Amino acid sequence: MALRSMFSDDRARALHEQSPVVIMTRGHSGSRVLGWAIQSLGVDLGAVVTKKTADIQDRRFTDCIKDIACAQLRGETDDRATRRQADDLLSHAARTRKWMDEQRREAGMRPTGPLWGWKFPETYLIGPVVALAFPNARYIELLRDGRDVAFKSHLTDDPKRTLGRLLLQHENALHAPAHIRGAMSWAFQVRRFAEFAATLPEGRLLSVRFEDLVTTPLVVLERCATFLGLPVTEECCKYLADKVNPAKAAQHREKPPEMIAEVEAAIGPTLETFGYAPATPVKAPE
Repeated sequence: MALRSMFSDDRARALHEQSPVVIMTRGHSGSRVLGWAIQSLGVDLGAVVTKKTADIQDRRFTDCIKDIACAQLRGETDDRATRRQADDLLSHAARTRKWMDEQRREAGMRPTGPLWGWKFPETYLIGPVVALAFPNARYIELLRDGRDVAFKSHLTDDPKRTLGRLLLQHENALHAPAHIRGAMSWAFQVRRFAEFAATLPEGRLLSVRFEDLVTTPLVVLERCATFLGLPVTEECCKYLADKVNPAKAAQHREKPPEMIAEVEAAIGPTLETFGYAPATPVKAPE
């Protein structure tokens, strides 16, 4: 059954068949750098220069994504609920495309063409809904060492925020120390996305690592450009030269060793699964 929409069938169908570029990552994984670099390749991500996050700046759209993520964490994942969520995402995306064109006109630029998408970290939690709304979407995943992310607070590990509280309750980490909440949030999200990624057709996902992005940025962006069928632009090269900081790799090493050990004990198997070997070997459960 086709998705419903408050828009005309033709408009909904046209949007449904487009191929947005969606950056998938847990917050504080370096997506700001990747987002601006991708936008400098010519993909309109709805980012605004006065907002350095590189997140799409249509609040209605980002609120929709957070609402869907909350619904999914509450267990609203049956076919009917997921289809309803995808329809809501598609409807909001149509408004967002209009908003993106308005922003470009105000800046004296041409309207958004076929190369568009968005970067908003909470999208990482709703892959199946995005795929239902946009079956031709292309995804770039940015993965960062969970030990780094554990020490960076984000709404998905904040028990005072609805989304963070729901996620932490799901992982039985609601009352854990902040660095353990961050670690558990990261582990849950990367595992959840990996399950979704396994369902994607070949050629629809490119995975890159933060550590490579900050140490060999041009190599990573050349991979991204090839994936998107775009040339690497002079603007992109200049941005990378100005903004990338290799010292941000493995920042967790600056933290107290005992706290790092606690993080590794909490998420060691997930770290190993995704290629981040803990300093202390993880013991198999007895």
